[in-house]
Amino acid sequence: MFNNSKLATSVKLACAFGSVMAISASNYALAQEEATTEKDAEEVVEKIQVTGSRISRVDLEATQPISYIDDSYIKDRGMTNAITAVLDLPGVIAGVTPEIGGNTAANGQALGQNTISLYGLGSQRTLTLINGSRFISSNSPVGGGGAPGGQVDVNNIPVALIDRVEVMKVGGAPVYGADAVAGVVNYILKKDYEGAEFSYDYTSFNGIAADNSFRALIGGNFAEDKGNIVVALEYNETENIAARDVPGLANDWGSFTPADGNGVENDDGEVPANQVLLVPDPRAGILSFSGLVTPGSTAITNFGLGAWGDGNFYQFDPAGSGSLVSYDPGVATGNAVWASGGDGLNLLETNTAREGYERYNLSVIANYELAEDLNLEVTVFSNRSDAGNQGYQALQYNSGVFGGSGAALSFNTSNPYLTTDTRTQLEGLLGGEGDFYYHRGWVNLGQREIINESSVNSYRAELTSFFDVGDRTFDWALSYQKGISSVYSQDQGLNIPKFFAALDVGVNPETGQIDCLYNYTDDYEGGFVAENHGLTDSENILGAQGTCSPLNPFGTPTDASLDYIKYNDQGQTRIEQSILAGYLSGEIFDLPAGGVGFATGFERREEYAEFRPDGSAELVGLSDNSTAGGYTTQDVYAEAIIPIISSDMDIPGLHTLSVDTSYRYIDNDRSGEDSIWAVGLNYRPIEEVMVRYNITETVRAPAITELFLPVVESSQFATDPCDARNLESGPNPDVRQANCAAEGLPTDFASIAQNASRRGFTGGNDSLANEEAKSMNVGIIYTPGWAEGLDFSFDYIDIELTNAIVSFTLTDIMNACYDATDYPNRFCDQFEREADGQLPALRHNDSPR
Repeated sequence: MFNNSKLATSVKLACAFGSVMAISASNYALAQEEATTEKDAEEVVEKIQVTGSRISRVDLEATQPISYIDDSYIKDRGMTNAITAVLDLPGVIAGVTPEIGGNTAANGQALGQNTISLYGLGSQRTLTLINGSRFISSNSPVGGGGAPGGQVDVNNIPVALIDRVEVMKVGGAPVYGADAVAGVVNYILKKDYEGAEFSYDYTSFNGIAADNSFRALIGGNFAEDKGNIVVALEYNETENIAARDVPGLANDWGSFTPADGNGVENDDGEVPANQVLLVPDPRAGILSFSGLVTPGSTAITNFGLGAWGDGNFYQFDPAGSGSLVSYDPGVATGNAVWASGGDGLNLLETNTAREGYERYNLSVIANYELAEDLNLEVTVFSNRSDAGNQGYQALQYNSGVFGGSGAALSFNTSNPYLTTDTRTQLEGLLGGEGDFYYHRGWVNLGQREIINESSVNSYRAELTSFFDVGDRTFDWALSYQKGISSVYSQDQGLNIPKFFAALDVGVNPETGQIDCLYNYTDDYEGGFVAENHGLTDSENILGAQGTCSPLNPFGTPTDASLDYIKYNDQGQTRIEQSILAGYLSGEIFDLPAGGVGFATGFERREEYAEFRPDGSAELVGLSDNSTAGGYTTQDVYAEAIIPIISSDMDIPGLHTLSVDTSYRYIDNDRSGEDSIWAVGLNYRPIEEVMVRYNITETVRAPAITELFLPVVESSQFATDPCDARNLESGPNPDVRQANCAAEGLPTDFASIAQNASRRGFTGGNDSLANEEAKSMNVGIIYTPGWAEGLDFSFDYIDIELTNAIVSFTLTDIMNACYDATDYPNRFCDQFEREADGQLPALRHNDSPR
């Protein structure tokens, strides 16, 4: 359940860097729009708009730090996508990326996408613009790769068309609207281009995979130079890379909590809480890829649990022969689950290092002079992307530390799939016919292949002109844009009831062949395996009698059995955005230091998103997470630039001084009304030194996901505050210990929630209010006269986020329960414990609004 947290999150950043040619323009920001005003017949003074403002001005100074990268920087470094064009700038990180080392978007709706996050505050708090305007999001309300929000997939921006990228590293919301909490990234595209450019790039990743990229840019004038059209075509292909194919990734280090509480002592001889253990080549000693076999239902090899009477551990042959072979538990680490090395399950082997995709981009920018001083500009984007993640994770995991359908499987030595030698060996270990337990990550059921087919279409038309009132000139613009994103996704899943039915086998008396009991048993009620996992007799789930294909758990599965137990989960995302906006700007009067620049404007924006699954997940007992919703926001804004002191006043110690102000009123039909504002100051004591200061209050509107996501089943790990390892932690350990004791838990209680996911439910909240943020930056810029193009800048940035929209995790809820002096409280009702103190499930949907 998403909630507005009353806790404040504060981020303080100090950035010091010297600008090297085109990388940073802390006191210069390139133009987003250009206009000219005739002062007389001989002199034309060029005015520009700086990112973060609609006011055209002669100087380029802003009260917030603005960095930029231009097209020459992109070309010189062979950058082939829009995300790498900004990652060289301080404070800019990838919110979601398919690249190696990034935050891999494993969900089907996010494959192949790239989003931007400033300062790591979340991509939902960075506003990405194209030519100073919003762009349609590709972030699905369900299964998106980043946090819920209207994030822009910058892969939709053709690299060949980028003129420059301006990054305002704080503020911008009063001019551009909600969501610009951390700042604004503005991609400015080429206009009035004449000529042609073609390029092709090929990159090989050490022979593992290759990238191919082709770009074409063609532009020219028409209608006697009254119009210009620019066309950009791009094709990009990247191949999938598995972590196991990259040296070092499949046996990397892991960090875990030691179960025995051992750690490094501090100067007082105490072991601080929450220390972690670094483990090389981590392996889960609770199951294996081929099947760990134990005499009882518990397998924790680090603690010796699951060993047979001869003191050894056994597993089925990884080669698939069906024989029993020895199992190496690896080096115990003190953690209940994770050992170093050995035959335990290595999750790193199942990771995808980079997702593959194929992308086609077509972009057109055309402008035409409809009449004298009246210009029409039309921008069209039409993009398609096909992405795939050939996932190597198992479709099913069974272990004694899991519950429900993930618990260890029990089989009898009479199972017909056992070889004679293996049956004899097992009966020797058991002392006769009997049951044994099976702990396995079922990678032999095939790769979990995820498919994403997405399209983005955006159309924008803008009229621009200017008019004179007396000796003053005013610019105006009126625009309308419409964007539509569509995402088709397909994921593979395991039909758990069919899986258990396929494992529940015997010898069919009519055929003499191994067969599913369901196929030849009247009034089938589940059999040995199925009964232990709650299987019910239902043709709606298992299919018609006779259609079940038996599955050999100890050998290689047949194609028929895989077809029976697997299913494709498909979903369709549709996102729509429409914006009607306009502004008017100009100098309204003069002060001794110069003209007072003023701009005012409006924006009406409609957002809608939906995710429609095909229902296949619901048929196998999972949640139907169909989501749809939208909102409309109507905003008005105004800003002013007030010059106080100019250089021609010749005041010692006061070379220039100006004040920037901006205000925006937001009326969102879901989250309500809000006012946001900014005040800034630029001061130059001398020409080479500038001091800037800005304070901004802004908001982030709740995302459609956060508002409308239905209650769905989820699973997660948790840090149990009542676990013996955590009793000394928390804001007040004495309170925690007392409350855990009141729960009836012993001081040596060991919770399995930290190493085994617990099932629960989570959903949206249509009563959410806007997030609120207050940012402050103060900076100093030194521009030495002896080195043209070189700046030194230092900026201190403080962003405080309040009323944050968060989804409480199981850990959050449990901490709120046991760390409070008013125990038991409402948070304690959000989860339950079994008789032994363990956690069976979390009821997220009960969270108060």
